[in-house]
This record gives sequence, C-alpha cells and structure tokens, in this order.
Amino acid sequence: MMESFWYLILGTVFTLFIVLDGFDFGAGVIYHFIAKSNDEKRTVLNAIGPIWDGNEVWLVITGGILFFAFPTAYASIFSGFYLALFLVLWLLIFRGLSMELRPQINNPLWHSFWDGLLTIASILISLVFGAALGNALRGVPIDPTGFFFLPLWTDFRMGLTPGILDWFTLTTGVFVLILFSVHGANFIALKTSSDIQKRARSISRKGNWLIAVLMLVLPFLSYIAQPSLTHNFQLYGLGILFVACIVISLVFMFVARLKNHDCFAFLASSSFIVSLMLTLGFALYPNLMIATTGHQFNLNIYNTATSQYALHAGLTWFSLGSILALIYTIFMYRSFRGKVVLPDKDEGY
Repeated sequence: MMESFWYLILGTVFTLFIVLDGFDFGAGVIYHFIAKSNDEKRTVLNAIGPIWDGNEVWLVITGGILFFAFPTAYASIFSGFYLALFLVLWLLIFRGLSMELRPQINNPLWHSFWDGLLTIASILISLVFGAALGNALRGVPIDPTGFFFLPLWTDFRMGLTPGILDWFTLTTGVFVLILFSVHGANFIALKTSSDIQKRARSISRKGNWLIAVLMLVLPFLSYIAQPSLTHNFQLYGLGILFVACIVISLVFMFVARLKNHDCFAFLASSSFIVSLMLTLGFALYPNLMIATTGHQFNLNIYNTATSQYALHAGLTWFSLGSILALIYTIFMYRSFRGKVVLPDKDEGY
C-alpha cells in the first residue's frame, strides 16, 4: 500500500515539473521564431527568466523522492543512464547561464552567442526528456543483479541490448519537443502582446496539428516497442478514463487556439500533459523500469522500495518540504503574474 502511495507521489511531483519546466523549455525552443528584435528577445526572456530556476526545484524533489522511497531503482537508473544524465545536467547549466549572462554585456555578438546557446540547449534537453520517456516505455536491458548500462546509441534498432537512442525513442523525443514548443508558445502568448503574441499563437496552432497526428501514431509504436504496456488497460477500466482525458484536453487545445483564448489554451496544454502522464503512469504501474531481458528483472515499486518504517516516517518530512515548495512556487507566480513589462535597457534581461 505504501509503495503505491509513494509511486503516486513520485508521479505527481514529476508531472508538476514537466508542466512547469516544460513551457520554459518550449519557450527556449521557439525563442528565435517568435522574437526577432533585441527588445522582443528581452521580452521573452523576462517572461521565463524570473521563474525558470524555481520550476526546476521540482526536478530536484523528484530525484529526492526516488532516492528515498525506491533507492535500488535510483541506483540502477542513475548508473544505467549515466551519459544521458550528465548531458541533462550540462544542458540545464547552459540554459541557466544563457539567461543569466546575456544581459551582463550590451553587445550584439555577446547576445547572439547566448541566444543561440539557449535555443540549442532547450531543443536538446526536450529531445533528451522525450528519449527518456521512450526508454521508460520500451524498457532497458536489466541484468539479474538489477543493473544496466546503455550507450547513447547502437544500431538505432530495438532488441535485447538497445541504446538510449533508437527509432522509437527518437520519435518520442520529437513528440516531446513539439509538445513543449506548443506549451511554451501558449505561455508566451499569455504573457506577451503584439507581434510576439501573434507568432506564438501561430506556432501553437500549427503545433496542435502535429501533436494530433503523432498521438494517432505513438500508441501503435508503443505497442510494438513494449506490448506489456496494454496489460493494465485490459485488467482495469480506469485506463479508458485517462485516455479520454487526453482526447478531451487535445480538443480543448484546438478550441482555445481557434478562439485565441490564451489562458484557456495554456490550461488545456497543461491538462494534456497531466493526462498523458497519468496514462503513462497507469500503463507502467507497478514498474519503475521495464526489463527487455525478461519481465522477471523489472524494477518495480515492491522490489526496489525502502523499508515500511522509512516509507511511513518519510511522509512527515515530505509533507513539510512539499508545503514549503508549493508556497514558494505560488508566491513566485503571483509575484510575476500579468503581461511582461519590458524594463529599462540597463535592467533585467
């Protein structure tokens, strides 16, 4: 029972990170498409600049929960995805540096360098998170000791010993890249006006169609990659409700963008991400990582969990910590609510 509860907590916190950091990753991806002049770029950066680091607090909390509640899975996943995790770390550093160092020197060459780094890092980190999703769905070659290691790629085909990147994980990577771009465009349209808002709305409108097409294809590709993902859907009718939420949220994304209701569009893309994560969590349960070497080697919430005493005692400390994090997040968004007002040339981003 406690293992399932902590699985729910882990999924909730990670979903919160994806929703919050997803839009500022997306804003970085579309940065050069929606911001043409220096003032427009400063406007976009002022939309995400004050909140990007607060969003990443939830990634740290996710890692902490995995380490505390499921330490064996933590050890296996962090060693198996060693190369990918270091890549994520460096990309997060580059994104932070690009936003914080850009305004320090008022020089076009300086600005161009950090602008380019922001876009490249945002694109790559979106692809990496998408590939991570694909690896979770496809499975990894876990050995009898509970550990695995994946190179970045092998022959781009699935099998008993795949790489982090193959045709399936690259597809999920592209899907997440597009999803984050649409989510980021909805946020920028909500926070800005004039030409930036129009360009963001256009990207969101076109991206919705790409998401719809990929959502028709990805379930079939996921079944090819890992047929066991349908197991829980066959046993429990609750899964149909999660799928229905995905469809409804996607329809609302189209309707909101058709009416140019930016707040509704952002809430719809957030709801779509939440529904998608709920469905994925339902499909994977009780597994944290599927083994391509045999389902007897799967890392699940039962064979990787810490002691029952620790799981019960940890609720107290998690409750206190999560309340503080939520208060901080709410305060941060309330402090920077409303449309972006561009500061003076020597201030801000």
